[in-house]
Amino acid sequence: MKINAEKFHRFAQKTTPATFTSINLGCRVNAAETNQLSQTLLNHGFAPSSKNPKIILINTCAVTKKGEGESIRKVKFYSKKYPRSHILVTGCISPQKLKNIKNIYFFNNSEKQKILTKNCSYTPKIRDKFSSSHRYILKIQSGCQHFCSYCIVPYRRPSLWSLPISKAIDIVNQAVKNGYQEIIITGTNLNLYKPGLANLVKSLLAQTTMPLISFGSVPLNCLNNKFIKIVTSYQLPACRQARRVTSYLHIPLQSGSDKVLKSMNRPYTRKKILKVIKKCKLKIKNLSLGTDIIVGFPNESKTDFLQTLNLCRQIGFNKIHVFRYSPRPGTSAQKLFQTLPKIKNSEKIRRSQFISRTTLPSRQTPEH
Repeated sequence: MKINAEKFHRFAQKTTPATFTSINLGCRVNAAETNQLSQTLLNHGFAPSSKNPKIILINTCAVTKKGEGESIRKVKFYSKKYPRSHILVTGCISPQKLKNIKNIYFFNNSEKQKILTKNCSYTPKIRDKFSSSHRYILKIQSGCQHFCSYCIVPYRRPSLWSLPISKAIDIVNQAVKNGYQEIIITGTNLNLYKPGLANLVKSLLAQTTMPLISFGSVPLNCLNNKFIKIVTSYQLPACRQARRVTSYLHIPLQSGSDKVLKSMNRPYTRKKILKVIKKCKLKIKNLSLGTDIIVGFPNESKTDFLQTLNLCRQIGFNKIHVFRYSPRPGTSAQKLFQTLPKIKNSEKIRRSQFISRTTLPSRQTPEH
């Protein structure tokens, strides 16, 4: 059954006993949203409980085939284990994948955002794994309309939303009062954050006392001169506020081949990647880098792969998330996948292993 934001609140008002548990799958945006939804239930008088919870909130992922499969298994598991509970499902999974599963109620990302807009903050009472280490996930942006050819997200999160800087300042100041010592800034596509990522970071440094500001991931095109200047200005030894901005940046690149990047519809070239990261390395002290790489993309030749491998070696990443390409329904890369010769799974595994071996010893690579 599909529900909307209004029905979600009705569930929260009428369900007894008022107990819930939350299961999060996928990205940091999902994690932030799960925390906000959990806080919404707390505000309605619910108590977290893993023992026969009346409401089970599951925030799903469908970015990869593996993530989608895990999400479906989780929903089925909880539906079977707790047949008398209300299973509230949201996230990027298609409701068509959940047919014939009992006692579930699905609300899509647009309806979820309506709930979250009214409640953008949360407290340690939600008992998530990040709060236990005093880290707060600050979601500042949602939605994407860029349509990278491999990505299902713009089809599942088409509506754009940005958190106003004034609201972000209020949330972070309250998080400091609640004992948080680090914020992790995240969004679906921070290139589309309307106020500008650099402007937000500058304001948070000036108007909050949060000890550390870090990022889930930062798109390459966000790493402009203004952003780099702000980060470096708060890392000089003579500065009172030194180390308030992390020196670890996770920059999702996906490939080092211009041909593949163009097929992926990524908004940069190999030349730009090297230019931007060189500038970051020159300016930011003790910089550590992470990235995402997709291997086995439909038109990735051995030459293309070697270009990606050499790029990773040349840059020297401390952490690489390697994904073996899996076609997502409705994307343009899926059509490409159907028309081109398939890259064997064994070859994808081999390529992913080569990429993984290029990583350098870690300086500072938190689990963001």
